[in-house]
Amino acid sequence: MKFRNIFWGIFLIFLGFLFTLDNLNVIEFSWYNLWRLWPVFLILWGISILPVKNFIKVIFVLIILTGSIVFMMNNTVHWNDSNFQINYSFDNSNIESKDQDFTIPFEDTVEFANLDLEVATSTFVMVDESYGLIDFQKSGSIVDYKYTVKQVDNYLDVDIYLEDEMTLRNGAHCYVEMSLNPYPVWDMNYEVGASDVEMDFTGLKIRDLYVEGGAASLKIKLGDKFDETNVHLETGVSSISIEVPKTVGCDLSISAVLSGKSISGFEKIDHGHYRTENFANAENKIYLDIETAVSSYSIIRY
Repeated sequence: MKFRNIFWGIFLIFLGFLFTLDNLNVIEFSWYNLWRLWPVFLILWGISILPVKNFIKVIFVLIILTGSIVFMMNNTVHWNDSNFQINYSFDNSNIESKDQDFTIPFEDTVEFANLDLEVATSTFVMVDESYGLIDFQKSGSIVDYKYTVKQVDNYLDVDIYLEDEMTLRNGAHCYVEMSLNPYPVWDMNYEVGASDVEMDFTGLKIRDLYVEGGAASLKIKLGDKFDETNVHLETGVSSISIEVPKTVGCDLSISAVLSGKSISGFEKIDHGHYRTENFANAENKIYLDIETAVSSYSIIRY
């Protein structure tokens, strides 16, 4: 048996093991810390080209993956039970931190708004609606966000970005909480790093939503406030959960490689193409397009 077949079999079992435990709520792990293990891929690649017998390579691969699992258990995992939860902790006394908050005011002349945002945090949460245009709060690492605002007539463009393309330091936890004004029609572009992301858009009028992510955990709840919402997700090794209201019709297109899926409340139209029963007659519609690889995803009607 060729080593590459054994290698990919072991590797996929390893990923499937983590995704299964996460989906069953047996564990919760930080995707940011998981992303810190990317050098393991270089090690495994190096092992695959060593001029040694296959069984020795398999032993090395098992040792490396076992060590990675131990790291996950000790540093990134929350074990869940119906009656208790065990949380990890670490000494962050030597890690620099900087809190940050700002509010971008809302002008009633704004009818349409575009938001471009870099999510370089370990946790990002979209919370309640804002009385300003955008309320932004960050706590944790020294990562510093800047923003620019441009308005032309009734259209406002906001770009929230990292100063000097700073990234999170190893072990530094960064928590960002943001809320948006429900009045304007929103176009949004999110560039997501290795983060745990929760976005609740139920109170917002979303016209276009684009999310590009790496190794992330994405939980997105869509609303029914706009007549036609277009959503495009492009991710790598990720866990994706999307909630779609039953009051809207939804057209779902999925292109997924080596991924596990759970789709509820949709009828299959063609390979990778699904629709809700009420799509033709629904007043408001959501067009959902997902491109992903080596991920798990679930689409839920609520």
